[in-house]
Amino acid sequence: MEIKLLEDFLAVAGSGNFSRAAEARNVTQPAFSRRLKALETWIGAPLLDRSSYPITLTPAGEKLLPVAERVVRDIKAARAEAQAGKAQGGSMLKLAMPHSLAVDFFPVWWPKVTGGNTRITAKVIADNLHDCVESLLQGSCQFLLCYRGEEIANPILANGFQGIRIDAERLVAVTAPSAPGGWRQAIRLGNSEPVPYLGYAPDSFLGKVTANLINTSPTPFNLRLVYESAFAEALRAQALSGAGIAWLPIKLIASDLESKRLVAAGDSLPVADLTIWLYRAIQGTEPAVEAIWKAAERLSGPSLHAVAT
Repeated sequence: MEIKLLEDFLAVAGSGNFSRAAEARNVTQPAFSRRLKALETWIGAPLLDRSSYPITLTPAGEKLLPVAERVVRDIKAARAEAQAGKAQGGSMLKLAMPHSLAVDFFPVWWPKVTGGNTRITAKVIADNLHDCVESLLQGSCQFLLCYRGEEIANPILANGFQGIRIDAERLVAVTAPSAPGGWRQAIRLGNSEPVPYLGYAPDSFLGKVTANLINTSPTPFNLRLVYESAFAEALRAQALSGAGIAWLPIKLIASDLESKRLVAAGDSLPVADLTIWLYRAIQGTEPAVEAIWKAAERLSGPSLHAVAT
């Protein structure tokens, strides 16, 4: 049994509401319900009385509640103690982030915050945003790096986390300059000719950002989806090959724009202004985490500090 199932149980026991508990756990309600069913199957008895509102605990749930609280508390305390007692030869910090940040942003940012301190080692967990957030919520990493956009919901939905805005990013529409069919000229708002489009997976963060750009345009685009991926690097490779147009992070394609391997896909196309945030848990942090946090604050400025809600 995974500890997250006990944490799910504690969340719904505390709120008495599936929707609020699922939101606090940063998971969809259907997935949250399935996980609670899995816990009940493992226990061998119903834990929640779903016929009442707010939800109440069954007798089996009442018995499990103090045990679950103690187990989760003890495991987290033991983990924090183990991490704090690592050998003095150095500390390894785990940072979860989307692939594009792992490729274009982190290698430049990390040496700045460590100041060349070789006693701190970084382990990068590059994954989709949902799993990165889950890693932070479950304590599988100490930090989360992610994008945020004003039009897209904050990926950190649970309390107990701090965030620092550490940089800015922009998504711009680009294509290869020698793309066949004149796509650089063809992609104008309202153009009748369909333009090959390289899109993000709809459920990815950048997919939601670009969908918002396209859907809120006063004049419709005439785009024909020819390739889809959750990863900006994959779309970049396709754009470089001349396969179509894509909205890509400027930091990822800076060298491509400078060398003219990629160019603006058209005139006056909308862009998406994003910010890059660093998150950590407020409680139970180790000295190396505090050191990185303070360095990130110095680089970013105290006015950009906020508590995630």
